[in-house]
Amino acid sequence: MLCKARSSNQTMKKLIPFILMLAITPAVCAQVSTKVCLADGNTPLELADPNVPFVYRPIMVGTHLTIIISSDVDGPWENGELSLWDANQNYGFLPGSSQLPAAGDMAMVWYFQEYEEVNGQVHDANGFRFSAGDDAIVGDWFSTDYNAINVGFCSVIFYDRTVNWDIPLYEMSFTHVRTRDFNDDGIVNFKDLALLGSNWQRTDCLEPDNCSGTDLDADGYVDMSDLKQFAEYWLETTG
Repeated sequence: MLCKARSSNQTMKKLIPFILMLAITPAVCAQVSTKVCLADGNTPLELADPNVPFVYRPIMVGTHLTIIISSDVDGPWENGELSLWDANQNYGFLPGSSQLPAAGDMAMVWYFQEYEEVNGQVHDANGFRFSAGDDAIVGDWFSTDYNAINVGFCSVIFYDRTVNWDIPLYEMSFTHVRTRDFNDDGIVNFKDLALLGSNWQRTDCLEPDNCSGTDLDADGYVDMSDLKQFAEYWLETTG
């Protein structure tokens, strides 16, 4: 009996580190997440810094993006949300959203606008809410359009209320800069360069026209600084 007891103790000593390892190792959970693409819905928008998630490189005013909600697990899913809060609505706009086949036949997407009082302050929010059906499968579930409408900063908040009802899962941050598509034809090309050239070395650029938008740094002059900023978006499309 003594021999058996000693053997049992040795077995427990071997099991304890394994049990502790299981206790401290985080579970790998299936999740719903977002990805941001250009208007084509396929080309990813690059991050400003590859090591910083959800903060994207600057885009021009007038640029259209697509925010795709995807899942690596079969449905159902309820109470998802993409929203713009308060002053963010002055810079970004969510004009429309649609469900994709992988979300299932009973999937739903709907627009909302609401006001909420927090600590005596009234907050305004609008955006879209989502639910995937029982027959949802792994893949892209919903597609939402995003438009950059003014120079400045904008955050789109993503809620997954199956994870937390009150706290967002994360925010997607966008920086909007002045457009280089001066003729508004959807691409920065030689036509826009010609417009910049027609205003070259002007010293009388004033807000809000800024010499037809070619004074990109708004310092009153069209010079090498503006040409350099223009070149950063050469052949970039907005839609």
